[in-house]
Formats: sequence, C-alpha cells, structure tokens
Amino acid sequence: MLSKRALMMGLAGLVIGSAAHAARAPEAAPIRFSEWTDEDPPYLFYPADKLEVQVPSAPELNRATQVGQDGRITLPLVGQVMAAFKSAPDLQAEITELYRPYLRHPEVTVFPGDTGNTRVLVGGEVRNPGWVEMPGDFDALSAALAAGGFTNAAKSKQALILRRGPDGTIMQRLIDLRSPLKGKASEAIALRRYDIVYVPKTRIAEAGTWVEQNINNIIPAGIMNWLLYSQN
Repeated sequence: MLSKRALMMGLAGLVIGSAAHAARAPEAAPIRFSEWTDEDPPYLFYPADKLEVQVPSAPELNRATQVGQDGRITLPLVGQVMAAFKSAPDLQAEITELYRPYLRHPEVTVFPGDTGNTRVLVGGEVRNPGWVEMPGDFDALSAALAAGGFTNAAKSKQALILRRGPDGTIMQRLIDLRSPLKGKASEAIALRRYDIVYVPKTRIAEAGTWVEQNINNIIPAGIMNWLLYSQN
C-alpha cells in the first residue's frame, strides 16, 4: 500500500505535469508559400485611397470619401463598409445590396480617386525595419535603402519579396539586392503596395517565422486578412 506521503507526491506530480502540458502553446502552422506569378490583378482599394460613391436614384446619398486606416469607409444609412482590398466592381455590388432595403431600385457606381503612397514593409537585416512609403513606383533595393540599408549580417544576395497572390495565398520570390550595389546587372522588381521585403541573416526559411512574429504588431488593425487569410 502506498504511504500518504508517496500518494501526495504522486498527485502533486500529476498536477504539475498537467499544468505544464496546458501551458505549452500549440505550435503555429507554418506559412505555405505559393508559386510566384506576375499576373496583374484588378486594382484593389487600400487605406488612404480616395473614392466616390454615386447613387443616381438618390443623389443625396452621393459621397466622396477616403478609405480609413482600418480599411473602412462610412456611408449614409448603412454606416461603415469594409472597402480595403476590394475591387471597384466588388465594392459597388456590396454597397448596392446594403442600400436595397432603403431604395426601390438601388444603383450604385464607385469611382476610384486619388491613391495613397506605395507602402511596403521591410524587415530582417536592415537598420530601420518597418513601413516604407514613397510616391509612385519603386523597387526592392530602393525600399531596403530607405529602411536604413543593410546590416553587416545581411544576406542581401538572397532577399525575399512576399506578396499576396490572386488566390489569397502568399507568394515568395528570391531577388539579388547586392549585385546592383557593386555595379553589376540585376533584375529590378517593382513593388506593389503592401508587399514585404525580407532580408535574411542566414536561412531563407526564417522569413515565415519573421512574418508570424511581427505581422500582428505592424499591419494596421482590421486588415491583417489581406496577408495571411483568404477573404470571406
């Protein structure tokens, strides 16, 4: 028969073991990268973009508005509408349905207006990682230099561009950012808004870990689905 002391120690061990097991967080599933494509998708609205919503049957509902940092616009009667990362036809169809309970024959037209700066995220072995904004188009090397340039540990010859693909998955592409600095020819890849440029230290596989650890704290609230998940 077990002594009282042995029984108590055994129970304590079970409790500690159960607590340790419960405290152990499940490992996050690795990000799966898809094959790169240069297919030019339909233009999507981004935060800071301006647009105009016209309702011919009810002109009092017409609005010139701007996509907020949370990705939404505000319209009369229907309130806030998520506009970020939607094309003009998709947003137009959604607003039409939202106005259907209020209008007999809702017809809505969405016109894109002025667009915001090209904004990309630069991470890894650069001196000032974070968002980089520039008017117009620019390439990955320009973005890395705008982020303070490379650290001494940077593996700039095998940098990565991460981009949301047409099907909602994340595409990756290797790019040589070192050769142009040495006067050698290299392909310049034009960036799209909200691309990610990652400059590794050792292994390219670290890119997925970096995105997992940093993206929650950097991408504006409400639009993280743009990168990591398919839209509903």
